[in-house]
Amino acid sequence: MTMSRNTLAILVIVFLSVVSTGSAQQQTLGKTLFSLSNGDGVPLPSNSVSHLLFAKSTGTLWAGTSRGLAKTSDPNLQLWQDFGGIAQFAQPGIFALDVHGDSIWAATGYSKEVDNSSVQTGSGYAYSTDNGVTWNSRPQPLDASNDSVVMYGANRIHFLPIVVPEQNVTFDLALTDSLVWIASWSSGIRKSSDLGQTWQRIVLPKTTASSIRPSDSLGDYVMDPRRDNNFLGFSVLAMGRDTVWAGTAGGVNVSTDRGSSWRHISVDNQTSSIAGDWIVAIAAQPLTGHTRVWTTNWPGDGPNQQYAVSYTDDFGATWVKSLRGLKVYAFAFHDSIAYAAADDGVYRTSDGGISWLRSGTVEDPHTGQRISSSTFYSVATIADTVIGAGPDGLARTIDNAAHPFGSDWTVIRSYVPSVSPSVVYAYPNPFAPSQQVTRFHYTTGTSAALVNIELFDFGMNRVRTVLYGASRIGESDDLWNGLDDHGRLVPNGVYFYRITIGSDKPAWGKILVVD
Repeated sequence: MTMSRNTLAILVIVFLSVVSTGSAQQQTLGKTLFSLSNGDGVPLPSNSVSHLLFAKSTGTLWAGTSRGLAKTSDPNLQLWQDFGGIAQFAQPGIFALDVHGDSIWAATGYSKEVDNSSVQTGSGYAYSTDNGVTWNSRPQPLDASNDSVVMYGANRIHFLPIVVPEQNVTFDLALTDSLVWIASWSSGIRKSSDLGQTWQRIVLPKTTASSIRPSDSLGDYVMDPRRDNNFLGFSVLAMGRDTVWAGTAGGVNVSTDRGSSWRHISVDNQTSSIAGDWIVAIAAQPLTGHTRVWTTNWPGDGPNQQYAVSYTDDFGATWVKSLRGLKVYAFAFHDSIAYAAADDGVYRTSDGGISWLRSGTVEDPHTGQRISSSTFYSVATIADTVIGAGPDGLARTIDNAAHPFGSDWTVIRSYVPSVSPSVVYAYPNPFAPSQQVTRFHYTTGTSAALVNIELFDFGMNRVRTVLYGASRIGESDDLWNGLDDHGRLVPNGVYFYRITIGSDKPAWGKILVVD
């Protein structure tokens, strides 16, 4: 199926670029951060953050990073508990998170080389029922090769057995008091009532159908994700005891009986419908008198498909489309305000998507730290604090009458402190300029000083002056994007950098460019 091949390629770029960024950084920061692992009051385990989730009942912010899971109750987001050193997170890539009370589930995975291509591979789940004090694990759901028939009313439904973890990554989780729901790429939508010991495969409508129920006469019904996009799971939202929304590469599906019968919504089967059939995220915004359901839409198969967001106030009967042409990854809400994490920033609307504000350049005026990537993969709110996460760290801003959204940012990034002006380093190292920037980290001590940062090639020819005569104080980062002084991308290879702080002797280091 053309859709699944193209989609898989996009997924590898979007989600596993987070893992590759963190791996490069780990070569510089790994030993220092790992020695502090699983303790309170350590830095965020990686600056590459794909998931944020605030649990209001416990006052805990959870972060899924390229080097595992972490949580914090620190309002400044500086002190974290890092779970990367425990066995349940042996594969540190976090692909999905959900919290319900004291229960937290995380889906893990990794990239595997198959026929010279990177294939996303599910490695299972880590879960805790005591807010992260203790952890258990479950394997990625796999079927026996002969396990292909499920009874659905009087119908015999034939499933394609999913017998390997490759292309079987769980991209979303939803928890209720009694159920765990998962949305997995090849495994589709499944649920468990026994904490993942067993999983029930969920029967969904075909892409061409508008509904399915056990009382239907379905004939020879085959659920094969290679042949129908609506069997490729990507997002799931549980609303209360019985209602569940499931997003696939073929549209939105909603059930009010715990996943027994379903209504299917696609671009083509309603007059006022969603903008695109590939549903990356589904989120609920509680409003006065009703709940608004938002979806992020990416193009699926067929015409009239576009990037956008869509929402419904009437349980999917009609949809309002907004942010057309924009690739959005996640939502967060504060009362009537909605936030969207997107490819070019964090967006805010208070009027149901009629107008939006965008975050713009995210820079901390107090430390000089800047988020170099415009992409934000996730967003969370804690009262009127808005927190964005992406491949280059966290950033928070206040959004209220006294502090307009995005007017002042605090950037939160992990680094190993420099013990003196003579100790400098670059991270990530090696680095790929097409995917990221590298940072030169140093300290001026307790006093301000003028700083120069220069780059030389292997023949000691000057390549780039990153900084000249700039005033800095304390721990600082300055960025290099891989371009020389003429704006050209430097070739792959080894480069030397020289950092001069005030009148001190210059400090030297080496960096490897690999793109």
